[in-house]
Amino acid sequence: MIFEKRLEIILDTLKEFRQVSNKILIDKLDISESTLRRDLDFLEQRGEIKRVHGGAILTNVEFEEKSYDKNIILNIDKKCNIAKKASNLIGNSKYIFLDAGTTTNLLIDYLDKDINVVTNGIMHIDKLNKKKIKTILLGGLVKSKTNVTIGEKTILELSSFNFDIAFIGANGYANGEFTTHDPSEAKIKRLAIERSRKAYILADSSKKNRIYFSKICSINEVDLIREDL
Repeated sequence: MIFEKRLEIILDTLKEFRQVSNKILIDKLDISESTLRRDLDFLEQRGEIKRVHGGAILTNVEFEEKSYDKNIILNIDKKCNIAKKASNLIGNSKYIFLDAGTTTNLLIDYLDKDINVVTNGIMHIDKLNKKKIKTILLGGLVKSKTNVTIGEKTILELSSFNFDIAFIGANGYANGEFTTHDPSEAKIKRLAIERSRKAYILADSSKKNRIYFSKICSINEVDLIREDL
């Protein structure tokens, strides 16, 4: 098989599965390990992939930002599992930042009313009110696609609070970073982490090896709660 065709197959396979082992690629291409190594080295030098232990991942930046309405129907079982795990970490904490998002919304089902919540997630308000949880909704510009408040007013209000715990959502994590699509949302997430004694990222395994435009924080700055961790 010619060199260019092998590269095309490698990239097509990675686009489908996001991460692929060397063994799968060797079997698929019917080539030696040394040939695959040279092919992967070439693609990594071009910036199209990243070599990881035993395989490779795509390094392309994701461009699609799913709406809240689309996100809420994805991976429900995984998100419920994450929400339950997160709720067990609250303990005696009283002041919580609850980031916008579908997984954080499910976490509300497990919250006790004897806490104080600050959030920029408009989608959370009905649930929080029904549970009689004391809630502050941060002001700012309403972003209808993801159902959040963003902007300088949001940042200014958030900067006046301190939290026991922050529960943060992310669109992807790879290369030692958590990322999201919108720089304005990333800025709010970063500030909430800084203002919290402890911060957790809630992200199911489908977000692994996905890279978005805006960095939230480094992986070692927070703890990840995933359905299988």
